[in-house]
Amino acid sequence: MHQFNKHLRLTIYISTILFAALLLGFRFLTNPVTIIGHLKNNSKDNSAFVDRVIVFVKADNKILAKVLTDEKGDFEITIIPQKEKSFDFYCTGLGLDTLLISSVTTFESDTNEMAFYIPGLLKRNALGKVICPICKRADKVYKIQYGDAPVITRHISNTGDTTYSPKYKGTYQESCIIGPAKYYCDRDKAKF
Repeated sequence: MHQFNKHLRLTIYISTILFAALLLGFRFLTNPVTIIGHLKNNSKDNSAFVDRVIVFVKADNKILAKVLTDEKGDFEITIIPQKEKSFDFYCTGLGLDTLLISSVTTFESDTNEMAFYIPGLLKRNALGKVICPICKRADKVYKIQYGDAPVITRHISNTGDTTYSPKYKGTYQESCIIGPAKYYCDRDKAKF
């Protein structure tokens, strides 16, 4: 009987340790997703370079991976999805501000071949307004206006706090350095 109690106690201890390790220490494994990407110029605006451009994937305000395109604009990038709602693809480079090129919610397989355009292809809602690729809404999307002296508006709240904004008369004011971005989403703080 004493031997049986000792064996039972040892089994309970080991089971408790394994259960705690499973509950606290292990995550479900997810397969990495590889994207074979092709960065291309948009047929409406071919002013941006696609060679030697940094492409990075951002999700939940974290950069998951980044890569440099080759001379043809091709790249391969691998990410390990966890519980992210969407994967936002950005690019940046010489003479190119950080630009949102696409937002993807799911991947079809572990290896995906995708084409990205600079600037990204715009989608419009039924009213003809441009939709943000991330939030899929048009109410906070502003057309970017480039100019020598961008207008900055000042807002003073009831408490006396002062904020400055580049939004003026329904446009987003930018500097005189004209980039490929045509629109800005104030909700997601992204140019596309």
